Amino acid sequence: MDAAYSWHPGISRVVSKWAVPVPLLPDELLSSWLVRAALTQGCDPLVFTGELWPKWRIWTRDPDRGLSQERFSVLAEASGIKVSAFKAACLPAVISATVTEFFEDFAIWPWVLAFGSRNRKRHGGLQYCPLCLKGDKKPYYRMQWRLAWHTSCPRHGACLFDRCPNCAATIEPHRLSAFDGDIAICATCKHDLRDTVTLRINSDALAFQQAADRAVRQGGKERYGINKLSSHQWFALSRYFVRLLRKVALGKSEGLVAFAKTLGVDTAAIASPATGLALELLPVQERALLLAGAWRILEAGPEQLLVAAKAASINASILRERHQAVSSCVEGIIQALPEKSVSRRRREQQGILKPRSRLAVMRMFARLHRKVQLVAR
Repeated sequence: MDAAYSWHPGISRVVSKWAVPVPLLPDELLSSWLVRAALTQGCDPLVFTGELWPKWRIWTRDPDRGLSQERFSVLAEASGIKVSAFKAACLPAVISATVTEFFEDFAIWPWVLAFGSRNRKRHGGLQYCPLCLKGDKKPYYRMQWRLAWHTSCPRHGACLFDRCPNCAATIEPHRLSAFDGDIAICATCKHDLRDTVTLRINSDALAFQQAADRAVRQGGKERYGINKLSSHQWFALSRYFVRLLRKVALGKSEGLVAFAKTLGVDTAAIASPATGLALELLPVQERALLLAGAWRILEAGPEQLLVAAKAASINASILRERHQAVSSCVEGIIQALPEKSVSRRRREQQGILKPRSRLAVMRMFARLHRKVQLVAR
């Protein structure tokens, strides 16, 4: 398998004020480094960061989104690592290549796995490869494991995990204690996360993952048919296809299902996410299936997309999005399809309130169950 792309080189030589200097490892997340630094100095991560930044509770937020210049400076002075190196270990540098703009105060950043925090407890947000952790001289968490399009490890050909295989708890290294001593331990049940049976990867999801990595680091070289796309355009088109597949998963339109099948999508494998949440909040298995389907559609190209839409008698309104701008790559295809007329009876019924569907109720229940699990831990 090909080696995974590394988003930053790290810092190996460190002159620190601490008794034991802690280097920043290649591709390491800032949050991972903070936990490792705390355990190396023999204290809890909560105590360690409280000493660095008194009266500021860093673990109630997402450190990997970045810190203020003042807090970065405090960290650099104590650790002996430059501010620029710590900034490279944060997510904005990568995510800026996927969207034209995003706002730092948004609860969910596009293409970044969201923690879904409640105080210091989390719903998710971090993945890992047990074979990577097992092979590390000093285990640590990589930046690529926070990216929503990553679902497998290309180095080991193994699926990523986002839960402890023993107790199914979220991966929360910041909740470890000094007595744990190792970042590769489940904070809830103390199971060694390296002791895990790996699963076979989804080859289409891996292909999407590798294409997305290329789009970020070589922006402007990915294509859709004859169209040469910038990284922003490629990710916008991919997001559109993911949303389209979520419509397919609902199974309400036989034409849409037939359309996806014609493009090579395994519609039987795609299920509507139980919670109906955003891509960045979905478990790794659900994301992998959606991204694998998106890759099939991307690979088919625009000409085949039009052929499949006409063969399935798809109208323009099904492919057009109500509140989202459609990518210019597919706008011409949509315009080539017939429009759907709204019947008089349907217009008259639009004001009538109807009971929620079974799917909507089950999604509400799944989201409630998700919240209860977090409170109960």
